[in-house]
Amino acid sequence: MKKYTVADSINLALADGINPLAFIHNNKIVNENGSPIEFADHQFLLRPYADMTPEQVVMKPSQIGWSVCGINKSLWLAKYMKANIIYTMPSRTATKDFVSPKVDPIIMQNPVYQSWMGKTDSSALKAVGERFIYFRGSWEESAAISISADVLINDEVDRSNQKVLETYRTRLDASRRERPDLGFVWQWSNPSIPGYGVDENWQLSDQKHWFIRCPHCNFEWYLKFPENIDFEKQEYICTKCRKVLDREARRNGRWVVKNSKASISGYWISQLMMPWIPASEIIAKSKKDQSIFYNFTLGLPYISADQNIGRQTITRCIAPNLNPKTGVVMGVDNGVKKTVVIGNVHGIFKIYETESWEEIEEDFQRYGASMVIDANPYPNIPRKLAAKYPGRVFIHYFVQEQKSMQVILWGSGDKSEIVESDRTKIIDLIVSEFTNQEITFNMTLKELEDKSYIYDWSQLYRTVETNAQGIQKSVWRTIQDRRDHFAFATIYWRIALELLYAQGGVIRTPQKKQNSFYKKGVMVSPENTVPSVNLKNIAEKTMHKRKSWKTH
Repeated sequence: MKKYTVADSINLALADGINPLAFIHNNKIVNENGSPIEFADHQFLLRPYADMTPEQVVMKPSQIGWSVCGINKSLWLAKYMKANIIYTMPSRTATKDFVSPKVDPIIMQNPVYQSWMGKTDSSALKAVGERFIYFRGSWEESAAISISADVLINDEVDRSNQKVLETYRTRLDASRRERPDLGFVWQWSNPSIPGYGVDENWQLSDQKHWFIRCPHCNFEWYLKFPENIDFEKQEYICTKCRKVLDREARRNGRWVVKNSKASISGYWISQLMMPWIPASEIIAKSKKDQSIFYNFTLGLPYISADQNIGRQTITRCIAPNLNPKTGVVMGVDNGVKKTVVIGNVHGIFKIYETESWEEIEEDFQRYGASMVIDANPYPNIPRKLAAKYPGRVFIHYFVQEQKSMQVILWGSGDKSEIVESDRTKIIDLIVSEFTNQEITFNMTLKELEDKSYIYDWSQLYRTVETNAQGIQKSVWRTIQDRRDHFAFATIYWRIALELLYAQGGVIRTPQKKQNSFYKKGVMVSPENTVPSVNLKNIAEKTMHKRKSWKTH
């Protein structure tokens, strides 16, 4: 075996300053747990560690070692390229939760990093050599305008405030003039929905895929779900010959560029690439929440038909029939400009936006309607209307994470003008009714498009978030800085419809169609509130003269 000489030591020292990958290897860097950073099972990280492309984007799953990679590259940039770095996380709390258990232990476990550290060493700011790393949240715009840097690293892009991330980009302007070799922007995240956050940026990149070669047929391709899974044998298999791909076959691969004309270096990483994760684990995860599975296991954006209301979903609900305009209810989204949806069990027949409460009240009186109004951000007029028309006008508030089966809760006593709904559950219900064409529009497609109705609904999406207790919950969000007014006016209209015809809380989960009819079973709440009724059946019943709408 060759003995290392003084010259060899000098060469290794020089290599440290050339590339982070050489530095990691030469200094035997360990992770936060004190375990050596190895590439036998992490060969897919070799190229990213060495990649110094000015603009990078990584669309990834969870638990693959990427945070450690980001920390090591940040420290290396500060020391060897003398770069001031802004490293962002979604919030100030998330930043502290990242620095304390991840960054600080890595520094403490590696003597070479300890030797670099200056006097400033906090969870928000670390002096590395002659430069600084700023750890910042991405929801406070004031934090983004107070510092300048040479490198911007955005972690968890999809859970961050996109507007603030853009503001952070402006903090590189001076560096790009004075240090044209820097001005880097690196972003990575678990994705959320298509065309947003990390996926939007990854689509602009060279879109590198991790290709492996089948040892049986020599076919080379990247692993996909479910094509590369044998569910019966619970094994990874070749797409072409269908033979088993063992751990060794999945360990060895190479990055293949899809879009060679792009200047952004992009990586898509999936847990299918991880040689230590068996197919049985992937199969088990695939049977649970699909958003979590796609975003955090496959590293892919995901939105299903019941997670988004697109143009096609709404156009299928258009039924421009004559509406009798009886039993009318209204939903109003509050704001400087009010958004109004008017309809009944036969369908929605009128939508508009106005700055005039008088115009809304005129329609309310014209149709003899009941009305639900969003309480915020201007509650004074809604309160006056509720007091003026008791039992017909209600003020609405959203609540979340209700333990009961109820979706809607009507107030009583001195709060009789109040109605509350579980935000996630009520949107789930309405999306299901759109999908099943239980809600219709007695309007033309042009009317819906001209007034931005379809656009507003398309900006809502269902995603998964982790609360303070570490529990993942499905929630509905609006794509940042997009309008959603008609969507919420429709929600208030639907709640008003429940008041008029069901006189109680919506307490069922959305029903599926079955032979053009709906299942009859509903869940009855402990409070014995009246279950939500089938809108189609109600519409049919209202065409006949009967003593009660409940008559069968």
